Amino acid sequence: MSNYIKVKGSAIELYSMRNNHDDIYGEIKSLALATDLYQMIMAAAYYSSSYHRERKTVGIFEMFVRKLPKNRSFIVVAGVEQVVQYVLNLCYNDNQISYLRSLEVFKDVNKEFFDYLRRFKFSGSLWSVPEGTVLFPNEPILRIEAPIIEAQLLETCVLSIINFQSLIATKAARIVSAAGYKPVIEFGSRRAHGPQAGVLAARGAFIGGCVGTSNTLAGKDFGIPVFGTMAHSFILSHENELDALREFNAMFPTGFLLIDTYDTLKAVKKLLRSEIRPYGVRIDSGDLLTLSIETRKLLDNAGCKDTKIMVSGDLTEQSISKLLANGAPIDCFAVGTELSTSRDNPTMNGIYKLVAVKVLNPSKNNGKYEILYKSKTSVDKETYPGPKQVCRIIEDNALQKDILILEDEKPPDKSILLLKKYVEEGNKVFEMPTIFAIQEYTSKQLELLPTALKSLDVERALFPVVLSQRLKSLGYPRDPS
Repeated sequence: MSNYIKVKGSAIELYSMRNNHDDIYGEIKSLALATDLYQMIMAAAYYSSSYHRERKTVGIFEMFVRKLPKNRSFIVVAGVEQVVQYVLNLCYNDNQISYLRSLEVFKDVNKEFFDYLRRFKFSGSLWSVPEGTVLFPNEPILRIEAPIIEAQLLETCVLSIINFQSLIATKAARIVSAAGYKPVIEFGSRRAHGPQAGVLAARGAFIGGCVGTSNTLAGKDFGIPVFGTMAHSFILSHENELDALREFNAMFPTGFLLIDTYDTLKAVKKLLRSEIRPYGVRIDSGDLLTLSIETRKLLDNAGCKDTKIMVSGDLTEQSISKLLANGAPIDCFAVGTELSTSRDNPTMNGIYKLVAVKVLNPSKNNGKYEILYKSKTSVDKETYPGPKQVCRIIEDNALQKDILILEDEKPPDKSILLLKKYVEEGNKVFEMPTIFAIQEYTSKQLELLPTALKSLDVERALFPVVLSQRLKSLGYPRDPS
C-alpha cells in the first residue's frame, strides 16, 4: 500500500510507501554460492574433522575494520538488515549442490557433506550495532556465534553487504555535511558497479543523510523517496529548446527544467520571456558558481524568487563546500558518480575474524563448553582476542569515548552498549527499524561526533577508543588508539 505525497521542493514526485521486502529477500536463496570457493572447501573440511566433531566446536567471529579508508575519520554502519535476512534465509538447493559436486576439488568429499548442505539452516546467534551507528577502527560491527561450519560459510556475503553499504553511507554523510544539510539526492545508479550495486548504494546513501534517490527500484523495495528531473536528450529531441521546456513544464509543473543543454543563461531568459515560471531549474555543467549566481539574479528580477536551483555534474564534497563558501545560491545538490562509487576511496576493508571458540573437552567429559580466545599476531594483520562489546560514553550531548570490553565484563557506569542481539538460535529476536528511523538515528550519531572528526580533510584522526584493563592484560598486539 502506498501513499502519494506532493512535496514542495521535490524534483517531480515523492512516494512514501510501506516497506515490502519480499521481492529483494526472495532472491537471497540464490546467494548460497555467492561466496569464495575456499569457504565451501573449509566447510567440507570442518564437516569431516574428527577434532571439531568431538569438541562440537562453536566459532565466534567478529567483523571490524583495522583501518578506515583514506581521509575518513569514522564509518557509518549500513547493511545490517540485509545481513540478518541473509543469515536467516541461507540454504542450498539441488542445482547448487550438483554444481559443487561437479568441481574437481570436491571429488573425494563424502556424500554426507552435501546432504548436510541440503539440510542447512543457520542455528546460531548474531549481534550487531544498529544500522547508522558511527564506529571507529577495531570496534566490532557485528559478532556471529554458531557451529563453526555455519559461522564460516557466512563470511564472504556478510563482508560484501556491510563493506559496500557502510562505504556509501559514510561517503553520503560527508557529502551531506559539506552541503550544510541542504538537500542532497543520490543520482549515481548509472555509474554504480552494476544494477544491484545501484539499488544498495541508494539505500546506503539514504542512511547517510541523502533525501532520496533517482533509483526507482530502491524506492519500491526500500520505501526511499524517489526523485527525477529530465535529461539533455529530451531537449535535443525537439526542434528548439523552448518547445521542449514548455512541453515538459506543462506535464510536470513541479519538475526541474534542465537549462544547460546549449547556453544556461540564454535558456533562463527564454523561459522568462515566454512567461514560464518554473518550479525549479537544474544546471549540470559549466562554472556552477557563476551560473547559479547569474541564474538566481535573472529569476529574482523576474519575480521567480521561489524557483529552486539544483546543480549536478561530478560533484564532490570538496566542490560542494567550495561552492557554498563562495556564496552559490544553490538549493539542492544531485550527486552521482562520486557518491555511488565512493570514487575517492572505493573500498572499505572490513574483515571477519575468529576471536574465540567454544569447545567441549573430551578428557573432562563434563558436557560443559570452555571458551578459548583466539588472536592472530602476524605483522600488520593482528586481531584482538575474545568476544567484545562497545561501551559508548556520551556527556553533554557529545561522544566522549568508546570503551572496548570483553563481553562478560561489567560495563562502565552510564555507558551505552552498542552491540545488540538480532538473531538467537536461528530466530530473529530484534525487529528491524524503518529506513526513516535508521536515517534519523544516523543523524543523531553524527551530531555527537567531536568537531575534529567532522572535518573533510583528516590526515590522522585520534579515535576516542580505549581498552578495558582486562583487555590490555591479554596482551593486545597494539592499542587501537
